[in-house]
This record gives sequence, structure tokens and C-alpha cells, in this order.
Amino acid sequence: MPCSTRHAVILAAGESKRTRPLTLHRPKPLIPLLDRPLLAHILDELPVEVERVTLVVGYRANQIEAAFGASYRGMALRYARQALVNGTAGALLAAAPIDEPFFLLYGDNLVAGEDLLGVCTGRYGVAGLHVEDARAFGILQLEGGQVRGISEKPSDPPPGALANPGIYQLDGAVFPLLAAITPSPRGELELTDLIGALAQSHAVLPHSCTGFWVPVGTPWEALSAAQFLLARRPSGAVLIHPQAQVHATARILGPTTIGAGCVVGAGAVVEASVLCAGASVGAGAHVAASWLDDGASVGAGAVLAARAFAELRPTAETRGQLSRTQLITRGAVLGQGTAVAPGASVAPGSVL
Repeated sequence: MPCSTRHAVILAAGESKRTRPLTLHRPKPLIPLLDRPLLAHILDELPVEVERVTLVVGYRANQIEAAFGASYRGMALRYARQALVNGTAGALLAAAPIDEPFFLLYGDNLVAGEDLLGVCTGRYGVAGLHVEDARAFGILQLEGGQVRGISEKPSDPPPGALANPGIYQLDGAVFPLLAAITPSPRGELELTDLIGALAQSHAVLPHSCTGFWVPVGTPWEALSAAQFLLARRPSGAVLIHPQAQVHATARILGPTTIGAGCVVGAGAVVEASVLCAGASVGAGAHVAASWLDDGASVGAGAVLAARAFAELRPTAETRGQLSRTQLITRGAVLGQGTAVAPGASVAPGSVL
């Protein structure tokens, strides 16, 4: 049965302090991935049937509105301001009124279009994802082939538990339920409470994800997201902007993105990294598994070394595009305009 949902809601209002320094001068949906905003990659996965998108915005909302305008690839964009950042259910409430079925997504997760279609098999649908460690997620509570609720970050999840990756199909009938939700112990209005309330009177169908899911909640996850998108490209895992200057003797090893206005000097080595607009790497420098934000610079002969942090447990599901080692390897994150002195050495895992 074809999906008939024509509307999508994307929650993108938060300040995202965990993603600093990448979000000190931009909202998270505008973090550049392959020279395009994170939000663009999310919009690209919406089914072709979607005609309207409501973007719930707050932090630096003007930047998002200026970047995307009134439409994107034929989809009309509406912006709903969340004046009070009070949780995910509060964010959805800010999108009212909506009187039709809609997909609900978070503005900081790369998700697969096939899983949007997967939650579109009934009136209400919630996706579930198999993950290595379910303790860091909400877990779908299943009974009789339906979702009865979502338990938050259980200390001992059952084997095969499905984590909640934040892919829903809902409709306008949920808004009265949202208005009745009370704050959780952490003082926020939670979407998980909405699902529990909805399941008391309606069938909420689960969908086990078959596609990718890549969160962007930290600078390191942004680096993994860029590497993932590069790995999916049929034209190769190195993307160099036409306006970048890369010396003929420099070595660029994928997956690496080099943005507009970047300069990479003679004999430099850049591998598995992201260089945002205007970043520079001096002659003979070595940059590995690192993110250089706008205008950041690495002096000649400096080293941003990387290593695998074995204690980390990856959250992303890349369907084999990235190895576990790639997902736990970290170099350095340099914020906007940060400079590493010539000849300096930066320890793996540093955020400057």
C-alpha cells in the first residue's frame, strides 16, 4: 500500500550545547556536511509524496530561515517558533495546528527514507532500531505486535530490545494529548509520554529499521556523519571544493571533505577529516580524523594525531559504510577561528 502522508514535522529548535563548538555560531541544522547543511540531507530522505514541511525552530532561527527560505525541492516550508524550549513534546506542540497525517523527525539525525515509509503502514507508527547498547536510548515497549509505550534508558534492557531513533507517523489527533502531558522528572514535556497516552486508545504499530541512522549530537558524531555521507558517494570518498587550494604535493586521504576557501600546504597530509570553509593546514602538517571549523588553522609541521578509543560504543547504524574502528577514532575538533601553532602536537580526542 503506497504511503499517503504529505506532511513532515522536523524538530530543530534546540541550542545543542553538546555539539559545541560547532554550534557556537550556527544552529545545529546548519552544520555543514559535504558543503550542505545537515538539514538538507534530512529533507532529501523524505518520501516524494511529502509536499509540506513544518520546521520547529528556536536557537538562531533566523539563520535557518535565511538558508532554506519558503521551499526546498518543491516542498513548501513553514517555520514554527518554539518560544520556550521545554522538551520534545513541547516542540511538537509548537507545530500546531496540523489536521492531517505527518511524519515526525528530529533535526539532528540522518535517517533513511525507507524507514519513513516503514512507519507509514498504519495510522500511527513508531520506528525501532537494533543497537549495540540500548541503555542509552528509549526502548519500545511491545505487546501483541503493538507499541504500548517507550521506557527511557533502562539499566537492563531485554535482549533484542528496539531503541527509539525518533521516526514517527502521527496525525492531528495527538495535539489534545500533547496539551495534557505534564513535565517529566527532568522538567520537560516528553514525546515518550505522548506515545504511551496514544497507545491507550489507538493501535501504534512498530517498524524495525532496515536503513541507516546516524545521530549528530556531538562534534565527533558530526565527523562520523560526514564520513558516512562520503562513503555513500559513488564518485569517491574525497570531496574538494572548486574554490579550495590544495598543493600538488599534499596527500588527501578519504573520507575527507575540504570546503570553499580552504588552503592545504605543500607536503601536508589530511585524512578522514572535515575542513570547513576557510580552514587551512600548513606545509608538512598532519591532520587525522579531525574537524576544522570555519577559519580554523593548523600551522606548518603541526600534528593532529588520532587514535581509536576502544571504550567507546558507537551509536550510529551505518549499514557497513563505516567500520567500528572508524566510528571510535578521534583526532581533534577545532572551533571557528581556532589556531594550532606551527610544530605543535594536539592530543587525540581534544576539543579546542
